[in-house]
Amino acid sequence: MENVVLYRPELEELDFRQALLADPQTMAYNHAYGGVIDFPRERWADWYARWLEDGAGERFYRYLRRESDGELVGEAAYHYDDEFEEYVCDVLVAARYRGRGYGRQGLELLCAAAKENGVKRLVDNIAIDNPSVSLFVSAGFRERLKTDEYILVEKEL
Repeated sequence: MENVVLYRPELEELDFRQALLADPQTMAYNHAYGGVIDFPRERWADWYARWLEDGAGERFYRYLRRESDGELVGEAAYHYDDEFEEYVCDVLVAARYRGRGYGRQGLELLCAAAKENGVKRLVDNIAIDNPSVSLFVSAGFRERLKTDEYILVEKEL
């Protein structure tokens, strides 16, 4: 298995995120919420300022970059969510790179970064039919709530 690292992208490197969100296979898990997500270039600067230049520490965003060749394979993020009143995490691996352990590594790296940044717990609400639930459980998350639509998982850091 090849290792991945967290990589802080520059503004002009958000084309990878744009492609990731526009890929129907990668975004298939998001079918209940509309599938692919439009991320036009004119939104990049505002988004970048909120997610990567956030001085309050309420948001964290990184690419998952393969160590061996620098290939970008996904993204990892967390943010403080007012609805949950907790930090919600997200790991997304491009469909063509799934099944290689990048998601698990990304989740572990994200948890370590969150802990280092003073976050005490991460949660995620995962669609009921999303197979990544088992990934989160194997990485130490526990099921806190299950509805007809999603499973809420959490991990104390």
